[in-house]
Amino acid sequence: MADYSIFALGESQIAVSNGRRLDGVTQGDGSHLEGASITFKSSAWEDMRINDDNPNFQNNDGSQQLDGNQSFDGVTYSGNTKVKPEYSIVLTDGTESWIAVAFNVNKSTASYGTLEGLAFVEGPGGFPPVGVELMIASASKGPTFAATAYAKPMCFARGTLIETARGPCPIETLRIGDLIQTADHGLQPLRWAGGRHVLGVGRFAPVQIAAGHFGAERDLIVSPKHRILVSSPATELHFGESQVLVPALHLADGNAVRVLSRVTVEYFHLLLDRHEVIFTDGVASESLHVNRAEPGVFADMVRFFPELADLEASHSVTARRCLARQEAAMLVAQAGGVERLDGLRHSARDTEFGGQIAPGSSKEQGHGARSGLRNWVFGRNERRAG
Repeated sequence: MADYSIFALGESQIAVSNGRRLDGVTQGDGSHLEGASITFKSSAWEDMRINDDNPNFQNNDGSQQLDGNQSFDGVTYSGNTKVKPEYSIVLTDGTESWIAVAFNVNKSTASYGTLEGLAFVEGPGGFPPVGVELMIASASKGPTFAATAYAKPMCFARGTLIETARGPCPIETLRIGDLIQTADHGLQPLRWAGGRHVLGVGRFAPVQIAAGHFGAERDLIVSPKHRILVSSPATELHFGESQVLVPALHLADGNAVRVLSRVTVEYFHLLLDRHEVIFTDGVASESLHVNRAEPGVFADMVRFFPELADLEASHSVTARRCLARQEAAMLVAQAGGVERLDGLRHSARDTEFGGQIAPGSSKEQGHGARSGLRNWVFGRNERRAG
């Protein structure tokens, strides 16, 4: 079983300006690309399964090997072939930026002599846009990003109960036309649903929200990027919004919300006419957000569910503001725990995600910034304020 997966785009799907290539004569530091531009020709991201003795996908690590025979960019490589990230580059469209990492299969005499593609560190929407010229702002040698830092999909796990007109229904049983309960627009018809098996480790490892927290009526399993609705005084204070959407991974505290590892996990998407807040095992979370105006995000989805490419759906806005990683970290650092109540749910400051913190404990000392704050979670019977 692979320890983690890294998604990458093959060099044949990458156009570099001025006839340059990903590999060069700079001993793998990427400096030959500075000042050039890159355009991605397609969204054919490929899943590379990797065995490793540590959680980082890093340069100069001889323990990173392919988990069995695998094909990448039309070439088949033998299992146990060593792989590594050679250098990282910062790409920008003038507004947003992304970090790309040169993916290296060690098959040349000088390991940096050939580079096979680019992998992508978490950024706005994960993968960068396709068909857009991106400038290379800088390059750095020796990336050491954790495997979990690389772009990953957003979705629910099999067995998740979705609130519908018929009551809670397992997500895998839903069909097009079924009426889904939403927070803002009542019952809305399901336009598309899809599922896919992936390795349940590394950056695809599911996140579990324990029963009794964030409104969960039982343990809820979602993908790391799936966003959960959170409302607290801190969201209003820092973001001017009474409710925000936060990726499940960024809520993990190792107790009430924790990352699991499984051999495989099956993730599902639900698409409605617009991006909605829906109810999943009692937790308010998001439906699939499709925005063709953000090619990188859309390409990420199409990579997992090619049939989405033929759908007309496009959502120009999200149902709530979606917090970035740093924003979520600030919110979690200041918010108290969450306990289930009827309707509006909250907890006092002496809890950490619903668990008691002993006075004077290291947890209390480490979370002093939470003093006086409470964390509210949107309830099933509530509606968006205003």
